[in-house]
Amino acid sequence: MFVDAAGKPREMLVNLAGFMGIGDRKMRFPWSDFRFNASQHKAPITLAIPAGEAPAAAASKGKDNGAGKPAGAGPKDAQWLGVIDATAERGNGTRVGRVVDVLIDNRGEPQAAVVDVGSLIHERRSIAADWSALHFVPKDNALTLQSDLSDAQINAAPPYEPNLPIRTVAPAAADAASAGHPTR
Repeated sequence: MFVDAAGKPREMLVNLAGFMGIGDRKMRFPWSDFRFNASQHKAPITLAIPAGEAPAAAASKGKDNGAGKPAGAGPKDAQWLGVIDATAERGNGTRVGRVVDVLIDNRGEPQAAVVDVGSLIHERRSIAADWSALHFVPKDNALTLQSDLSDAQINAAPPYEPNLPIRTVAPAAADAASAGHPTR
C-alpha cells in the first residue's frame, strides 16, 4: 500500500503469480480500482478491472494506461510512502517498529497499522497502532513514517492477534478526541 503525505491510500502493490513461478511480477494498481467487503469470507478485497481491459498486460509492454504499472519507482514515489515494511520512528528519530500489515474497513479506509515492536533481544510482538497515531512527513526528499506513541503506550498496548477483535493503541489526545469527551 502506498500513501500520500496525508496518509490517504493511493496505490496497492499486488504480487501476480505466474505458472510455477514463471512470469511472477509485482504490479501497482490505483487504490480506486479495488473494492472492499469484509462480509465476504472468500475475497474481501477484489480488483475491479473494467471489461475489455488487461492492465497487467498493457503495463508489462511498457504502456501506462493509468491502470496497472510495474512495481518499479514511479514519478510520485518521492511523494508517496510504501507503508508495508516501513520503519516507524518518533519525531526525535528513535525507532518504534516496522509495519507488517495495514487494517482497513469496508470503505477502504485505513484504521490501524500492525507494527512489529519487538527487538532482537526480546520476543517478536506486534501491536495495532491507530491510524491517527501515524504521520507521514518529508525527510531527505522522501516520505517517512512517524508515530506519536510513547514507550509506555507501546508496552501497555495489547498484542495484535489476527483472528480476534482488534484493539488499537493511540496517543492520549487522539483517544480523547475519538471518545467525544474530555479525559477525566
